[in-house]
Amino acid sequence: MNKNQIAKKYSRAVINTCEVAEIPEVLEAFQIFSKLMDADKKLRLLFASQLFTDDEKGKALVSVLSQLKISGQGEKFIRLIIMQGHLAAMKEIIEASISAYNNRLNKQTATVISTVALEKGYIERLKKTLEAMTQKDIEIENETDSSLLGGFIVKVGSTVYDSSLKGQFRLLKSELLKDISMN
Repeated sequence: MNKNQIAKKYSRAVINTCEVAEIPEVLEAFQIFSKLMDADKKLRLLFASQLFTDDEKGKALVSVLSQLKISGQGEKFIRLIIMQGHLAAMKEIIEASISAYNNRLNKQTATVISTVALEKGYIERLKKTLEAMTQKDIEIENETDSSLLGGFIVKVGSTVYDSSLKGQFRLLKSELLKDISMN
């Protein structure tokens, strides 16, 4: 099973077994634990290694989770992830779980990439338009990329709307190359 398949499995489990009010706590526990694993290579190796028994990993995990003040459903899922040997997929599990949670709440995040930071009024207009298109509550994240030259790119889920000059030039180039190859 690849990381994305593993992540989907855990995200479904989180959504199906936790109360809606518990899910943000579980997601926060995942993020806190993931940051610790990123920061402490030795601890990550302990939990990911097959050199240590499940009992040794379990004792270390109890200590770590109590220090992080992680309990309840968050603790159960992290224990399961460790014991099943899926620690390497933690970031994907977090992303898939957040996506599944937002989907359950009928929310979606749209990433808008533009050459400059967008003004608040423009973001609000774009938000209303995207909400009408998707029938979901939209949260907008604005990123800047000066290489776009102008315009913007909007990513909503797996759909990408590219109205950047860079994107338009790329389309023009492919059309010109297609015309040249046909002649």
